[in-house]
Amino acid sequence: MDFELSDLIELFAYKLDDLAAGREPRGGRGSILRLRRHLLEVKLPGPLAKRFREEDRRWRELQAAEPAAAAGSEPPAHAEPPAAELDLGIVDLPLEEDVPAEGALTQGVLQALAEDVYWAGLRRDLKRVARGLIGGQRYELRLAYAFLQNFEAYAQTPSFARDFNLSKFTLSEAIPALSDPLVTLDDEEIAAALLREVFQIALRLGDGRTYPLPLPPEGVVPYLRRFLRRIIETPESLPLVAPGGGPTTEELRTALDEARRSALTAHEREQLVRDLEAKLREVAAQERRMRMVAEEDRRRFMAAAERLSAVLRRYLPAPRGEGAMPVVPEPLGDSGAGPKLDELDREATMVTLRRMPTRLALGGVPLTLSVAGEHTQLTVADEDRPLKPGEPLMVPYENWEVWAFLRDDYVHVRLEMREGAQLSALLSEGRVLAHLVHPHRDYAYLRLLRAFSARLKGPVNYEEFAPESAAKFPEASLDTLEAFARKGLGVVKDRLKRTPGGLKLMREVATSLGLEPEGQRLLRVLGDWLNFRPPTRETLGGELGVSTIAGEPVNVRAGNLVLSVRQTDDAVYVGAAGAVPRKLGDLLIWPLEDGAVVIAREGSRLAHTQVRVV
Repeated sequence: MDFELSDLIELFAYKLDDLAAGREPRGGRGSILRLRRHLLEVKLPGPLAKRFREEDRRWRELQAAEPAAAAGSEPPAHAEPPAAELDLGIVDLPLEEDVPAEGALTQGVLQALAEDVYWAGLRRDLKRVARGLIGGQRYELRLAYAFLQNFEAYAQTPSFARDFNLSKFTLSEAIPALSDPLVTLDDEEIAAALLREVFQIALRLGDGRTYPLPLPPEGVVPYLRRFLRRIIETPESLPLVAPGGGPTTEELRTALDEARRSALTAHEREQLVRDLEAKLREVAAQERRMRMVAEEDRRRFMAAAERLSAVLRRYLPAPRGEGAMPVVPEPLGDSGAGPKLDELDREATMVTLRRMPTRLALGGVPLTLSVAGEHTQLTVADEDRPLKPGEPLMVPYENWEVWAFLRDDYVHVRLEMREGAQLSALLSEGRVLAHLVHPHRDYAYLRLLRAFSARLKGPVNYEEFAPESAAKFPEASLDTLEAFARKGLGVVKDRLKRTPGGLKLMREVATSLGLEPEGQRLLRVLGDWLNFRPPTRETLGGELGVSTIAGEPVNVRAGNLVLSVRQTDDAVYVGAAGAVPRKLGDLLIWPLEDGAVVIAREGSRLAHTQVRVV
C-alpha cells in the first residue's frame, strides 16, 4: 500500500504522541526507527521537510529525556559525570557504575585508541578501493573532487545551516573533465586521499561543531547522496563545449539574422546565408551529439554517486553506516613486575598495555615494548620501531601486520592479516567447501563432515549418515548448500578447539562409513585449512589467479568454462552462459563435473583457483 509523504509524517507524529504519553506505539519502537529512516532518505518538499524536522527534533528530545528520567527515578549514591563521548558518535564502550576518575580517563583513552585503529584500517581499505577507481573514466573520483569543492564552498554560505534538501544550493565548480590538466586523479595515493577527505566530512557532519547543519547520524549518508545527485542534476556541472572552440548555434543564428539584413548584393547575401545555414546545421548536429554524450555521462555519474554512497555506507561506523568501530580491550592488570600477562589469552590477537617495559608473544609474534623517559619503542623481528602518539606503527611480520598505537600512558597492539593474506585464507576454506558441496558418492564429503562433527561430541550411530541422509541435498540451491556446509565447518572448527587430537577420529568415521579414500582427502584439506599459513612466493603453487573488480567485468577461466564477475551498484555477481548469476560475498564455490572453481573476494580484489575433487 502506498502512502503520501504527508501521511507518513502524520503517522510519525502519532507514534511520538504515544511515546510521549508513556504508551508503547503500535508496531513497537522498531516501527518508529524504520519510519524515521525512510523519511530521512526520501526527498521531502519544503513544507513537509520543515514539519518533519520539527517532529524529528521532538523524537530526539524524547530519546534524550528517557535516560534522564531513568536516572532521576533511582539516583545513584555517588553520581559521576558522564564519560566524554567520542567525536564520531559511534563508540559504545561499556562503562561500569561508580567509575572513579582514573577509570573515566582510561575509557577516554580507549575511545581515542579505537578511533586511531578505525582510521588506520580505513586508510588501508580506501587505498584498496581507490585502486579500482583510477582506471577508465574515473567517474567516482571526478564526482568526489567536485563534491569537495562544492561542499566546502556551500558550507560557508548562510543558507547551508538549514538547507537539508539543498533547495538553495548553487554550483560553484563543475565536474572536472577527464583530461583536465589541473586535476590529477590517476594516482592511487591522490585518489585514496580524496576519498579520505569525503569520509572526514561524513564523520564531522552532525557533530554540532565543524558544520552548522544539525543532522542526525543516520541522516549523514542520505544527505551526502542528495548532495552528489544535486551536483549532477545541475546543468552547469557538465558544460557543453563546442568542439574546436568554434561558434555556437546561438552565435550562428545571430550571424544569420545579420546576414539577411546586410547591405550586400543579392547574390552575395544568398551565398553568405547558404554558408551560414550549412554551418548552423553542422554545429547543431554536433551539439545534439554532445548533449547525448552529456546525458549519458550524467547517467554514469548518477551510478557513480550510488557507488560512492555504498562505499560510505559500508565503511562508516554505525549509526552513520553499516561498519563497526574496532574493539580495544581493557588494559591488562598491573603487578609489581609489570603487566599480568597470564590474563592474556593464548589465541589473542590484540592487547592494551600500560606504557612500561614488557615482553610478550601475541599470536605467536614476539614483541618487546621498551620505555626510556618520553621515548617509547616496539621491537618486532629484532628491529626497533619508535612509537609516537597519534602516529600508527605498521610492521609486516610473516603473514601478519603488527599495528601499534600510543595514547597518553597506554599502548595498544593488534595483529591484522596482511593484504592478500585474507584472500589466501578464504581460498583455503574454499578448498574444503569445494569438497563438501560436490555430489560425489552421494555427497560423501558432507556426510563425512557431519558424522565427524557428531563424533567430536560423543559416540555416533553411523547409520544416520548413510547415503539416504543426503537425499535432500540435491534439492537445495547452491547458495543454500554452501551456507549449510560453511556453517557446519565452523562448528567443527570450534569443537576441535575443545578436543585436542580430535582430527584422529576422522579415520574411525571414514572407516565406519566405508569412505576411507574420501576421509583421507578430507582430513588433508581440513588440516591445511586449520593450520593455514599464507603461502610465500616460494611455496605458492597450483593455478591461482588474482584480479581487481573495476567498471568492466572480470573473466575467470576454468577449462572451457568462462565465469564473468560483474559489479553492480550494490553487489558483485558471478555468472556463466546459460546459468543464473549468483551473488558473491567473500567466498563462492562454482561446481564443475570433477571439482569446483573457488572465488574469494576482499573488497575490490579477487582471487580464484580450481579444485579437483574426483
